[in-house]
Amino acid sequence: MLWQERGHPICHTALYQYEKNMADYFVRYKLWGDYQLRFAFSKEVKENLRKWRGYTVVPIPVSDHRYQERGFNQVEGFLEAAGITYYPLLKKAEVEHQIGKGRRERLEMEQVFELKQSLKVSKGVLLVDDVYTTGATLAQAKKIIYENVSQNVFTFSIAR
Repeated sequence: MLWQERGHPICHTALYQYEKNMADYFVRYKLWGDYQLRFAFSKEVKENLRKWRGYTVVPIPVSDHRYQERGFNQVEGFLEAAGITYYPLLKKAEVEHQIGKGRRERLEMEQVFELKQSLKVSKGVLLVDDVYTTGATLAQAKKIIYENVSQNVFTFSIAR
């Protein structure tokens, strides 16, 4: 796999395959701002995250601009709906929206994350995102976590 070749192995779990119905869900949730949809997968998220009991859950952040535009972070929304404690450890730079970008463009993005604070973790870190497309976002976030917080990092998303 590409990320292993680049020295960034990804140990990822996704609840569902990304297909038309899932794409429609994310349009309604993220782009149309239907915040009630954060509850759609709360039971499944809660059950699946039990595997990482003792790990520090870190959501992928949205940029300040995207937060102001949308009014919420979609990942934090579904974690809160599932009753999952998380730590907003990362900050995301202002970057162009990834919708419409091709695989090559996504894979060539420069680092967009930085740590907001230092953090001690016991077992490791579980990075959580909504959708895994190319893995570029999670690979960048994992690199920052791996270099500064923990070398035991796993990733999770609703869809891939």
